[in-house]
Amino acid sequence: MRIDAKSLCEHIEMRCPDLQKVSVDPDVSFQQGFKAAPLRVARRAGEVVGLDRTGLGSNRRISLAIWEWTSELLAEEQGTAPATSTCDEAPEPPPVQTIVVYDEPDTHLDYTHQRKIMQLIRTQSKIPNVSVLVATHSMNLIDGVDISDVVHLKLEDHRTVVERLGTGLLHDAIDEHLGKIAATVGLRNSVLLHERCFLAVEGETEQRAFPLLFRLCEGLSLQAAGIALWACFNNEGALHLARYLVKQGRTIMLVVDADSRNVSKGIFKTPKLTQFFGTESRRNVTFLGEPDDAQQEKFNELEELFGDDVWARVANKVWARAGAPWQPADFTALRGEGKFSGAVQEMLQEQSESGPGGKPDMMYELSMALDDPDDVPEQLRRVFQRLRELAS
Repeated sequence: MRIDAKSLCEHIEMRCPDLQKVSVDPDVSFQQGFKAAPLRVARRAGEVVGLDRTGLGSNRRISLAIWEWTSELLAEEQGTAPATSTCDEAPEPPPVQTIVVYDEPDTHLDYTHQRKIMQLIRTQSKIPNVSVLVATHSMNLIDGVDISDVVHLKLEDHRTVVERLGTGLLHDAIDEHLGKIAATVGLRNSVLLHERCFLAVEGETEQRAFPLLFRLCEGLSLQAAGIALWACFNNEGALHLARYLVKQGRTIMLVVDADSRNVSKGIFKTPKLTQFFGTESRRNVTFLGEPDDAQQEKFNELEELFGDDVWARVANKVWARAGAPWQPADFTALRGEGKFSGAVQEMLQEQSESGPGGKPDMMYELSMALDDPDDVPEQLRRVFQRLRELAS
């Protein structure tokens, strides 16, 4: 057994250069037979000790080396497996199915070694006839695999409940479909499984501006508040994901511009939203700019909500122009004449050498320049307050 374990000991010594000697000491009794084969290590200065007397981090690094060696052993066994017999030969027995089980494998490891664990698991999973089962609380490991491979065990009413993406839906293809959508919009597995409040916005402009505006108004980040942000990019698949999350009891708020109702072939037209969320679509969708009890004036888009004095003040700070400074009247003149955001962007680009590169840049720079929550439109502040309530 010591001879058979020699390659294992050599592999550990190569991966853990702080160890001087690694040995396996089989414990065999004539009465009881094989009892154990403890692994013992010796550092460059110190006595030979068992793994139970090494530090937790060192113990895990040695374990990682053992798992690497196991992967090589499994791959070698697959490489030497007998070829499939022909019809003239006796049938070969079915291949041995191997299940490798890990229990919290990345505990006490730094992020670099956690990544090695994840790569090791992927490598072992690709070996034919080998299945890998990992029990973990690590968000890094959970986010490192496809969402369809994650089984979430949670306690409800003193009973363990199994949850996975797509449970209760028509077929497994939906799992893959929703998983791809989640990956496309940037939602990690851990977010899908654990967050209870999701904020969906139209596109890049809101995706870049909302985190800054939310922090300014609420004093903490969206992530710290337990809110997951993602952009729809006019992709109908995003509505499929939103509907699934609603059915799973997750809280969803879609925040879009009021003029999105009228966009040709847009996903936010009333019939489309009713198709996905039923008659209660207003509970899940907020149209920025539409009049409500506290605001009677109607606007079409996010950019219109900001006052002309705010636009002028930020423009003088970020997009200064030669000659006369920007005045609120410069921006007032652009309202009611087509798309306000496009007109502002064009004016800033034409009259300022530091004009924005596009609408997402313009709103990002505007949001970065604000330092008073009162500069954020009241309707948007109410949206943020509602999100805090939903996420609490």
